[in-house]
Amino acid sequence: MPLEEREERDYEKKVLTVVMMMAMTVSLIAWCGGKEKEADFEDAHPDVDIEYENTSVQAIKEKLSVLAAGGDLPDIFFAWGGECLNRFSRAGRTLDLTPYMEDDPEWRDSFLPSFLSSSVYDGKNYAVPYRSSVLYMLYSKQVFADNNLDVPETWDEFIDVCERLKANEVAPIAFGNSDKWYTMWYVGQFNANYVDAGTRTSDYNPESGAFTDPGYTKAVQTFLDLNDKGYLGTNVNSQDYYQVREEFASGDETSSIVTGGSENYAVSAECKHPDEAVAFLKFMTSKEQALKQTKETGLPNALIGGITEDNSDPVIAAAYETAEDYTAIAEWLDQCVDGNVANTYMASLQEGLDGKTAEDIIADVQKAAKEVAEANK
Repeated sequence: MPLEEREERDYEKKVLTVVMMMAMTVSLIAWCGGKEKEADFEDAHPDVDIEYENTSVQAIKEKLSVLAAGGDLPDIFFAWGGECLNRFSRAGRTLDLTPYMEDDPEWRDSFLPSFLSSSVYDGKNYAVPYRSSVLYMLYSKQVFADNNLDVPETWDEFIDVCERLKANEVAPIAFGNSDKWYTMWYVGQFNANYVDAGTRTSDYNPESGAFTDPGYTKAVQTFLDLNDKGYLGTNVNSQDYYQVREEFASGDETSSIVTGGSENYAVSAECKHPDEAVAFLKFMTSKEQALKQTKETGLPNALIGGITEDNSDPVIAAAYETAEDYTAIAEWLDQCVDGNVANTYMASLQEGLDGKTAEDIIADVQKAAKEVAEANK
């Protein structure tokens, strides 16, 4: 082989395209697509070039669907857990990472199990989590002290607290649903409480969804009861989520919910350089990078021991310490199910806050799920 040809081959770069969700804060944009992080990886892998594209929250859902349909997914891409990721795995569009994890169990075992499990489909891992959220109900210590309340430890105690606050003319729960999706955090959690995991797995699959288990109706009714009893405040469908969150932070509301879920890196099954792509995932989810992510941006990582008082708030660090024992987490419902089912759920739940019954809401969901299942035959 001529020297010139050998030199050309030796220095031919392997290009990895990466599409990530563009966050709503400058800090995350800097972290996700930060040139410093890319440069660090490229310095260690001089034969690899990273090409980043940041995309808005809504646009990435549509963009990935279009690219997948054309067999042109980027080498590495962002995906929420649940159906947002499973649709690609089911269609054979994502790379099975199980062999890489079996070869490197230290990497596999570094993740919080509950968030790593969200990328499992048919017993195989198709992504790795880089960001996590844990479901907690936050409360105002000042409001509780002013009203002589103890922190509830059961659902009945929680309802009793809401009643006492309402009697004292204090809004018990900060809630705003002008954008519809906020209801899904509550109902998704209640689904996990009232419907067994196997049934949910079947119903959340677009090919087999039926939603006939009575637990789904109970979940919706439990949520509607909070509104019917006046715990969510008034005119909730005209209240903005971010507005009520600020009111909670300023002390005008008593409690606010924080949901659970994972945000993941997945690799396209058509990636020409899968080993290099996985090496990049290992770099971005390493303990060093994870600690920096949380410290510099405030965004929780998904590693065991990755959230500490050194890089986060002591309350959040304590919360994540309890999360290390979780083996699964209830993902955001609007990300768990097919988009048409999710849109029906959200629209009908919004109507439920204005008087529609739980039975009628689930009837709408069942109809949408049936149409989706028939379309997937």
